[in-house]
Amino acid sequence: MLSMGTVDPRDQQKLEAERIVKLLELATQESIAQGDVMGLELFKHGYRFTVIKKQKWQPESTDMVFKARQLMPQMSLFFASHQQDVNLEEQSVESIAPKPQILLTPDGEMELFQIRMTMQNSNSTFVISNTPHEGLMITSQDNS
Repeated sequence: MLSMGTVDPRDQQKLEAERIVKLLELATQESIAQGDVMGLELFKHGYRFTVIKKQKWQPESTDMVFKARQLMPQMSLFFASHQQDVNLEEQSVESIAPKPQILLTPDGEMELFQIRMTMQNSNSTFVISNTPHEGLMITSQDNS
């Protein structure tokens, strides 16, 4: 029987970083295939994909692959765009229209950004970056 309580926090961070990268790659492919813009809205403890419906951003609700995700309580996200830190809301608020920080366009382009992921009881920070030469990549930094 697998016990989730003994999983190394660093492994949990890595798994979540890999999930975000795979979802961004899938969302980019979906945007290209459908010819529609998609967005990713980040929160301190989660994220959700968004689409434009009736000329407004709406949470993606038709494809469960892109469902909203809540991170483990001890995990936190930080976001930077154009080398400037962006303040993230604690969590999504259903009554407020989404404001995605990352746009995925039908031409396959995505702005340069950096998502940093920290976790209590972990000495590592995982960084998801969209870079000019390598595209999406994950790196880890040891904080000790």
